[in-house]
Amino acid sequence: MGEIARDLGSKAPLVLTDPTLHRLGITRAVETSLGEAGLRVEVFAEVATEPTLASVESAVQAFRERGCDLIVAVGGGSSIDTAKSVSLLLGNEGKLSEYQQRRVGAEWRTERRVQRRGTEIIAIPTTAGTGSEVTSGSGVFDPATGIKGWAGDPLLRPSVAVCDPLLTLSMPPRVTADTGLDALSQSIECYVNGGFKPFADALALEAIAVIGQNLPRAFANGDDLAARSAMLGAATMTGVAFTNGGLIHVHTYAEVLGDLTHLPHGRLIGLMLPHVLEWSLPGCTEKLATIGRVLGEKVDGLSAREAAERALGAVRRLCSDVEVTEPLRTHGVSEETLRITAERVFAQHAARSATGPRGFRSVDEVLSLLERAY
Repeated sequence: MGEIARDLGSKAPLVLTDPTLHRLGITRAVETSLGEAGLRVEVFAEVATEPTLASVESAVQAFRERGCDLIVAVGGGSSIDTAKSVSLLLGNEGKLSEYQQRRVGAEWRTERRVQRRGTEIIAIPTTAGTGSEVTSGSGVFDPATGIKGWAGDPLLRPSVAVCDPLLTLSMPPRVTADTGLDALSQSIECYVNGGFKPFADALALEAIAVIGQNLPRAFANGDDLAARSAMLGAATMTGVAFTNGGLIHVHTYAEVLGDLTHLPHGRLIGLMLPHVLEWSLPGCTEKLATIGRVLGEKVDGLSAREAAERALGAVRRLCSDVEVTEPLRTHGVSEETLRITAERVFAQHAARSATGPRGFRSVDEVLSLLERAY
C-alpha cells in the first residue's frame, strides 16, 4: 500500500474510515504500510454510516488542515463515497449539493459540473456489495431535502482499488447478507435493463452466477475465505457492469425508502428484489430465463416463462438462505410511509423507468409493489 501511495506522488495520505473499523484495527495494516514507505500518515475515523453533507465537509476540513495530498478510503460504500465527495470539493468550487442530481422528472440536472479531480483516491473495500471502489458516483444525504443526492463523474472514480478478501472477514452475517444482496440485485438489474450492452451483460451474468454459489457460504461461515474472495470479485465486477448498463426499479424503491426510513440500503434491496422482479417478468422473460440457468436451475426443455419463474424461485430461496425475508412492517415502516414512498418514486422515476423492462404507469401501481413487501 505504501508503494502504491508513493507512486501516486503522495507524501501525506489521509486514511479515511469509520469509527468501528478503526476501533477493530482493520486500518492498522494500511497505516503501517504507509508509514513504512516514509509517508506522514493522518487518520480521519469519523465517516458516518450514512454520509451527510456536514460529515463530508468535516472530512474536507481535516484533509486541508492536516496538509494531506491523497485519500486512502478503507470501508464500505459509505467510506468510499465520502472519499469521492471530498475529492470533488477539494478540486471544485461551490457546495456538494450543487453537483448532486435533482431527482425530479426525466431531466436529472445538476447546478454545476465536475471540472477537476481534487485528489487521488485509493479505495480499499471491506464489504462485498456496492462496487463503489470502481464506480464514479457518490451518494450523500441532504437533511434539508430529505433525499440522498448523487454526484457522478468519471473524475470521481478511485485511481486504485485494492480488493483484499481478508478485510471482509470481519463482516457479521447480517452485513454479509445485506451487501451481498445489493451486489446480486445490481447485477440482475443491470442484465434485465434495456439497451445494447453486451460487455455489461457478460459481467453481470458472471457476477450473478458467482453470488448465487457463494453468498450462502459466506453468510453461513464468515471465515470461508474462498467464498469471501468470490463475493468480493463479484461485487467489483458488478460495479463495472452497472456503471455501463444501468439499474432498474429495485434501487429506485430502496433509495426512496432509505431516504424516509434510514434502514440499511442492502436490507431494503433484498426485501424489494423478489417483488420487483416478479412484476417486471412480462418485460424481461427471456433474460430472467437466462438468470435461472446461471443460478443453477434446471431449465432445459422449459418454456421461457417457466424458466423465468424458476429464476424468481431461485432468487427467493437465496434471500431466504441469508434470512432476508421479513415484511417491511417489522422495521416500523408505516402505511403512510408506503404512500409517500410511492408518490416520490413515481414523481422522481416514472419518466426514467421506461428504459427498464416495465415502466411505472401510476402511483397506485408503484404502491402495489410496496404492499406486497409490507
